[in-house]
Order: sequence, then C-alpha cells, then structure tokens
Amino acid sequence: MPRLHPLALLPLALLACSPAITPRTGDTTPAGKFGWSVHAVAWNFGWGHFERPSGAETPVTTGGADIYPEDSTFPWFLSSGLGAYEVGFRYGLKRWLEIGASLGFQRFGGEARFAVLDEDNGDPVSLVLGAGGYYTGVGHGPWGRAGLDLSKRLGRVAPLFNLYVSHGAAYHTAYLDLPGDDDCPLEGPLPQCGLLLGAFSNETRLSAALGVAIGAGTEKIGAVTIGVVPHVVLGASSQVRALHLDRAEVPHHDAGLHIVVGGQGPGW
Repeated sequence: MPRLHPLALLPLALLACSPAITPRTGDTTPAGKFGWSVHAVAWNFGWGHFERPSGAETPVTTGGADIYPEDSTFPWFLSSGLGAYEVGFRYGLKRWLEIGASLGFQRFGGEARFAVLDEDNGDPVSLVLGAGGYYTGVGHGPWGRAGLDLSKRLGRVAPLFNLYVSHGAAYHTAYLDLPGDDDCPLEGPLPQCGLLLGAFSNETRLSAALGVAIGAGTEKIGAVTIGVVPHVVLGASSQVRALHLDRAEVPHHDAGLHIVVGGQGPGW
C-alpha cells in the first residue's frame, strides 16, 4: 500500500472526491419564496483497490488528488476550484414542489423536489423525493441522482436522513507504491509517497447522510446543518486509465466517508 505521512490525510478535505449529497431536511421552499443552501466538506476519506494485470487486487486509500488531469481547461477549473464547497438556490413553485440549482462539489446543474409528507400540514415527519441532472467537471460528463430527504422537528432541532443513488462520469486517483524511496518527494510540508494513477469511469453510487439541522435565530430564517455522509460504489463501467499510461495497474474507488457542514434557509 502507499506509505502515507500522518499529516497527508489533512488535504483530502480539499482535493478528494466530492460527496454526491449533502445533509438537508425533508422540507420544500414555500410557494413563491426563494431558498438557499451552502455546504463545505470538513473532512473525508476514501478507500479502494488497484487491479493488477495478474487479476490480483491491492487495497489502497483513494482520493487526495481527484482533479481533472488536463490543466488550463474548464473541467480542471471546476474540479479544482470548486471541489470542497457548494452553493445552491431554490424556488417554491407550489408548497409541495420546488426547483433548484447548485454550483460546487465539482459540478453544476439543477433538480426538482416533491413533498410527500409535510409537518406544516400535520404529518408526523417531513419527507421529500428529489431528482436532478448535472455536469461534473472531474469526470467531464453528465451525472445525475435521485432519492429522498427525511427529517423530524424537535423544537429547534431536526434530526435528518438522506438516501440517494447517483450515476455518471467519475474520476478517481490513488498512489501506487514503488520499490525504494525514489517515489517520495524530498520537499513539501505534506509529502505523499507513490506514483499517482487515475482512471475515468461511469460510476453508480449509493450515498446516505445522517445528521441534524439546528435552527439559527428563527427556523424560518435558516438552520445550520452537519452530517456524516458515507457512500459505497455499486458498480463502475467504461474504465479508462489516465496518468502514467505506461503502468498497467488501474485504481478503483470502492467506498468513502465525508463530514459535511453547512446551512439552509429557510430552516423549515
């Protein structure tokens, strides 16, 4: 496995793969009103394996440099400059229907959300179904997701749960450990040993979020959100190697975990 300096896990929050979803409540924006959201990755970690020519698989940590490999291009800018943050805006068409758009987490696009249960109408919980389509810079192609947002208000606190399936263009990297110490940089505050390899694919991912929203001021103004967002890759196809094409090893991303903080308005 690649030899990681203990501090090398810190920059993963800035450069590793972005989460497919963020913690949010199961509420829609009131009809005729605008809403907003901001989110950032506080920390994340990924794991996967190298597929070797012999068919053997070697476990490896993934992420840390998941940026579109061709610099000075729009995909590179989107995946590098907007990898750890997301800003979204929403508009309520009906009390049970909202549309929205977001930019960040290496992608941009829009979605629609439909309220199935609403605590404002006396239901025991708030439940929303959502689906959206995006362009992802890191994979340089289309990407989409569909799932649900569920929450329960307990005064100014609302525990929440989100579950989504996503599919689309993806790009993942991992460091391949080479014999000796020649693959270790001699300079830099956070040296990373190994040869960086990458691969494009079409990835299907199952993501969940478990967290809480806390009303800030009044709940109608906004709420702070925080959650743990684990994911597992259900399948990946059309694998295409990138970086150091002379190497036969192919990196595969299998699962990961993000801690995401942010806020939304209105809160609920």
